[in-house]
Amino acid sequence: MIKKYLPAALILTGIIIIGIALYQEISTEYYQNKLAEEYDKYISELDSVKEEPAISYADNTEESAYMEPEEQKESEPEVNPVEVYLEGKKISGIIEIPKLKVRAAILEGTDDRALKYTVGHYPGTADPGENGNFVLLGHRNYVYGHYFRRINELEPGDEVIIKKESETYTYIVTESFVVSPEEVWVLDDTGETMLTMITCTPIITYTDRLIVRGVISE
Repeated sequence: MIKKYLPAALILTGIIIIGIALYQEISTEYYQNKLAEEYDKYISELDSVKEEPAISYADNTEESAYMEPEEQKESEPEVNPVEVYLEGKKISGIIEIPKLKVRAAILEGTDDRALKYTVGHYPGTADPGENGNFVLLGHRNYVYGHYFRRINELEPGDEVIIKKESETYTYIVTESFVVSPEEVWVLDDTGETMLTMITCTPIITYTDRLIVRGVISE
């Protein structure tokens, strides 16, 4: 009896596993796109505020004097920087890797929750464009958060673009190498304006760490 239903059970199990993986892939892509869109909206709002012409106080003194406090409050332009959080973590930028067609939000923090839908900025390391080691971590799996899956394909001269608020920073890849998880010296400040991207390798076993580095374009 068991042998009779075993093939069907195995097929059903396979369908369920594939379905779960497909759902994870679609949901990851959906949430990642939403996060990137929210940050784009934030950047657009910052740019529009900068472009608004200055209003002279003298031009509006008489009109404002006759407005009720609530009317004055409503007439003032609202400048509310959009702070987007994913389970308590703040989006701090966007990473784009043109060669790999990667575009992902960057979150502050590197735990599994931060890396599920984004790339994580390692706490305490430099900010984009800042003199120092700007360190990003990302997953390389086939289930979710796979934005660093193909960074092994990057070669010297390839570009990695970081957008933070209204600023854009371009890093040029200089090298890639593999280290053990204990070799935390890759987080150290090198004295250069450098980007360090870290992911697990090889895929499936994840015993080591793949490091891809670049320096800021002049």
